[in-house]
Amino acid sequence: MLFELKPSHFSRCENITNPHGHLEVRAIIGGNNPGRVFVDDEENPASGLVWLGNHDGFFFIGDEENYEFNRKVSGFIDRVIAPQAQELGLEWFECFGNHHGWEDQIEKIFSGREMQTWNQKVLTFPKGNSFSPGPAAPAEGFSIIRLGPENFTPEISNYPFWLKRICEFWGELDRFFALGFGYGILRNKEMVGICFSGFARGDMHGIDIETLPSFQGRKFAQIMARSFVGECGERGLMPYWDCMEGNKASEVIARKIGLVESFSYRGFEFAL
Repeated sequence: MLFELKPSHFSRCENITNPHGHLEVRAIIGGNNPGRVFVDDEENPASGLVWLGNHDGFFFIGDEENYEFNRKVSGFIDRVIAPQAQELGLEWFECFGNHHGWEDQIEKIFSGREMQTWNQKVLTFPKGNSFSPGPAAPAEGFSIIRLGPENFTPEISNYPFWLKRICEFWGELDRFFALGFGYGILRNKEMVGICFSGFARGDMHGIDIETLPSFQGRKFAQIMARSFVGECGERGLMPYWDCMEGNKASEVIARKIGLVESFSYRGFEFAL
């Protein structure tokens, strides 16, 4: 059997979390972003499974050679995780290893399932380099704003849509204002896109960008990202950009604002 830790006990997993690995895992274990953690031992975990609070996947952490954990986890997913995930509308179990040793083990653990795999890239700014992408202005009739309590308000016509998006990552808006930051592009009272900290831990902030479909193709994502990365430079923060290897459009934007590949990893998924 696996045990779910209370958020106040997530710190018990600090020593089994890859300090150079995925920001999402470190942000949840550190208590900044919401998520759930399942482990082999409540007091002294050796291996675990982190469920991202935005329901965007699961990360295997700790000892990948832990026989008992590896033997139990597949059945635990079927009995406990799958029903809860399906209630949330999820159709796939999407997972990753917090270090490369897990990748072979994931294939062994789920060897009896029809599984798909792909590659992901993480891009950051080279340490020791100064960076300042410079200001960029949207087209006439549009303006860029920094998201804060004074201007991200219900006066925005599609405020509920963007509020839900931010809270998927942070749980509540006040937590985002306290620990993250972001930018949006406005046309009159409509927010046509946002770029914000999806996850954060220490000086590292994960970039999440979305532009409404009818406003795509106008370089709004690049404009918002430049503002975001510019503030990172001013404040001594490190931007963190995660994208699928085949998502060339996303990678092009990341490289245009000065980010370079930091590491890559594999993703796995199977139907629930």
